[in-house]
Amino acid sequence: MWKNYLKIGLRVLKKNRLYTILNVVGLTMGISGFLMIMLFIQDEVNYDRFYPESESVFRITSHWGDYATASYATAPPSLGPRIQADIPEVEAVTRLLKWNDFTIQPGSGTNKDQIFREEKVYYAESNFFEVFDLNLLAGNKQRALADSKNVVITESLGQKYFGDVSSSEMVGKSILMGSNNPDLKQISAVVEDIPAQSHFHFDMLVFDPGMNAEIFDMESWSWSILYTYAKFPPDKQQVVAEKLDQLVATYVIPSLESGAENSDYNLQLMPVQDIHLNSHLLREHEANGYQSYIYIFSFVAAFVLLLACINFMNLATAKAGLRSMEVGVRKVMGSQKSQLIYQFLTEALLLVLISVAISLVIVTLSNEPFNQISGKNLKFDLMTNSMIIWMIPVWVVILTMLSGFYPAFYLSSFKPLQIIKRQLSVGKNSHNFRNGLVVFQFATSLTLIICTLLVQRQMSFIQNSDPGFDRDQLVIIHNDGEIQNSQRDDFKGHFVSSSNVQSLSFSTGIPMSGQFQMRSFKIPTSDLEQGMNWYEADASYLDTYQFSLLKGRNFGETPGADQSKIVINEMAAKQLGISADPIGQLVIKNEGENDEATLEVIGLVEDFNFETFRNEIKPLVIEYMHDYFLRDYISVKVQGGNIVAGVDELNVAWKQFEPRVPMNYSFLDEDFGRLYASEMKMANLLQVLTGISILIACLGLFGLTAYTTELRNKEIGIRKVFGATLPEIFMMLSASYFKLILISMLIAVPLALVFMNRWLEEFAYKTGIEIWVILAAALACFGLALATIFFQTYKSIRANPVKTLKSE
Repeated sequence: MWKNYLKIGLRVLKKNRLYTILNVVGLTMGISGFLMIMLFIQDEVNYDRFYPESESVFRITSHWGDYATASYATAPPSLGPRIQADIPEVEAVTRLLKWNDFTIQPGSGTNKDQIFREEKVYYAESNFFEVFDLNLLAGNKQRALADSKNVVITESLGQKYFGDVSSSEMVGKSILMGSNNPDLKQISAVVEDIPAQSHFHFDMLVFDPGMNAEIFDMESWSWSILYTYAKFPPDKQQVVAEKLDQLVATYVIPSLESGAENSDYNLQLMPVQDIHLNSHLLREHEANGYQSYIYIFSFVAAFVLLLACINFMNLATAKAGLRSMEVGVRKVMGSQKSQLIYQFLTEALLLVLISVAISLVIVTLSNEPFNQISGKNLKFDLMTNSMIIWMIPVWVVILTMLSGFYPAFYLSSFKPLQIIKRQLSVGKNSHNFRNGLVVFQFATSLTLIICTLLVQRQMSFIQNSDPGFDRDQLVIIHNDGEIQNSQRDDFKGHFVSSSNVQSLSFSTGIPMSGQFQMRSFKIPTSDLEQGMNWYEADASYLDTYQFSLLKGRNFGETPGADQSKIVINEMAAKQLGISADPIGQLVIKNEGENDEATLEVIGLVEDFNFETFRNEIKPLVIEYMHDYFLRDYISVKVQGGNIVAGVDELNVAWKQFEPRVPMNYSFLDEDFGRLYASEMKMANLLQVLTGISILIACLGLFGLTAYTTELRNKEIGIRKVFGATLPEIFMMLSASYFKLILISMLIAVPLALVFMNRWLEEFAYKTGIEIWVILAAALACFGLALATIFFQTYKSIRANPVKTLKSE
């Protein structure tokens, strides 16, 4: 019996080629888009699940005040030992420190004479592998970080240093670490490369007792500097959270200066598996994704697939008139309704199987282009990807039922007597249903068009808006003490007469870095302390970034003349209560701490976005730069059109001061773009899904128009004989569809506005939703529908009426 169903199904599909092509193309596009988005979502939701017991690892973050003001992915140094001592539910605690870049020279191998600059090096504690049970390719986890001479490297870093050697051969090899008086280190273990699906990546782990004594063992609750991870059973999370609150009450609050803001200090637990999609704090290891985008893509991908199924249902019911006689004859010959249902479901199954097979080929061939769009490195592997293995058979069944169930029951319900007597008014019973599906298709497509345009408009707004400084042609050199305090003026002197370098500045912070330090500030006449972003900068800083100085003056060029002087932004002046007359005001920094200082305000700059456009502008204090021993930045304004020459000139000067260390630099506008990687992925993927949904909707409209026109060919001929013009006939054929598209617009516009308003709420600074964007999307959708209908009906309208009426 099933063999017969299959044979008849193949004959029907072969006979109705247009019907088959339209359905296969629509289903293929829907399935391909759905599969690609599922691969993207699978990658996003599987972050930090690659090592054993990852569900038991939690990161502890610190929050001072409201979550939008000072929430850090890091925690204070004193926290780790206190957790180990006071919270027995915690099995292990380990801490990491990202301090600076490292200069490395292999002690042997093919690259022993080459100097490398490594950015992904972390100071780690000896119990690191008790929390992160990573796969060691060589070495011992218990002893890997037990000695100050030991370092742990990844396999790819070992191959970079020593060539194509085995992991076991890398163990025991030496490297020189540091630029001046380098330390001899020994590789104690080789770890498997950290997968892309991790919230942080390292190339090397270093255990350094000196750094431990200076930072890790520091008795401080106010400096959130260490990444702190704890391992304990997931069912103990609530207990551990409560005991963290007790630690804050017992140790943290008493250690802090009295003030209203201190009562808001708290520590939070976050499962490491949730970090990538749910954590967007200051000092994150890397830019994370957004959980909301997963919901959006899941929703849109499912709707795109549903649109393809709707095409099938619409075309099948529209074609019912052409198959009604077949159903009548079959019933007269004794076919049961169930047999007809099986027959029509078999046809749907064949179409789905053909579409799935083509989709798998398309997704495989589109792997590389899709990776470029999504910013991922996904690999479509049918044989090893468990999600695809179980998803395909499940979706074959679901798609067959979704696309074929209603047509099967609808077609099999025809009564043979009505068909033979020509009393069956085919299509009337399903007319409203088909119209509803057309409305759904175009409403979905138009909603996606509007959302895509608005997302692109917001991205354009971010890229082109003035953040309050000039980020173009700015080269950022990451200076980790290579150019020392005493050498700054000499380094600057190399570019006094340069035609390629306009200005150059040293600072401990730069816009968009996300690594600002916090200090408390107050005016002498008030007891209220305010936590504010703070960094140091030299006299060239304001000019290099072209900040707008509203009042007062810049730092002077005379060395040391402006020590204990500060420049603040408008928000800092407002919070300190000195907006009316800030110049000359005295401000106390970190009262009661070791670095307490009384500073004088000499300048007020206009507020600028030193964080992302998602955040409101916060108070900022820029102190005159003096003897700073931590990592700093050299910001260089390069002459437009001479960027390559400018970088080359910087390299030449750099080598005179530090010949062994490569210059590590980036461009600020590129760093700025990386902050919005998730948004750009969303915009790109929405464009793809929108394009697919529009094409599917137009395919469906094309098919419906083809079959309805075919049914009305004789009517068209009669109207032409009686003098109807071509525009009149076209309007007669398309008027009903225009009404449906208008209804779709009335549904889509409010939906799109609701969705986009909610999305734009995530940005403190955003573009408005202007009416022309809505009109442009509606006109585009209407124009595509008009072109589709015209393309299909033109041939019938132009046909000779004699040919269509000759059978009468």
